[in-house]
Amino acid sequence: MSNPFYQGGRRLPSASLADRDVPAASKGHFTGQIILGNGPGRVVQLESHHELLVCICLAARPETDEVFEQVAFEWHDEDGILRTHYFDFVVLQTDGAAVAYSVRPSDGVSGKFVEEMCQISDQARNSGFVADVRLVTEEDLDPVELFNAELLHSIREEDPEADEAARTTVREMQGIQTLETLRDRTGRGAMGFRALIRLIRSRHLQLVEHERISLHAHVYKREQV
Repeated sequence: MSNPFYQGGRRLPSASLADRDVPAASKGHFTGQIILGNGPGRVVQLESHHELLVCICLAARPETDEVFEQVAFEWHDEDGILRTHYFDFVVLQTDGAAVAYSVRPSDGVSGKFVEEMCQISDQARNSGFVADVRLVTEEDLDPVELFNAELLHSIREEDPEADEAARTTVREMQGIQTLETLRDRTGRGAMGFRALIRLIRSRHLQLVEHERISLHAHVYKREQV
């Protein structure tokens, strides 16, 4: 693949680190892949559209360092039989804690499922495998968080000139500013706005309020660029 910002073309992403592969196709539901991380990134396999949305949100959270999918955990059922459970995601946080996520549609959360997940969760925490286990249904998705996460994922492609203009603008900013004001100071128009969003993605800029990223959103400098 050609790209004007990459001499010799684009590097391919690293392979998935999943402990089991998601089928490439299914008659009953969505399957797919997403690329996470900076630069070439890494392939993350997905087994439902719900997983895709959760994955994008988890990756965008400021406390997230890395996201791993289909992570195997061996546990004993009530009869003492050793079984393997695959957590949909395990997030390694910036504080070093690992948190496991099980993603299910709300109509698939039966009493039997909850009972089994409680056993798995207790054993995963008590063994030190993870610090916590969380169940996520579509009802847990915050529309503001999802909007911002999808936007942050969509603008990750670098633009050297606009990115440098945005970094210079942020270095010189004082206090709280709107993204519109900062965009105008970059002198790069829409490309400058996208570059500023990349600085939110890299956590150099932080939204003041829990709101959709827009020209009218207020931000402050979280880290020096």
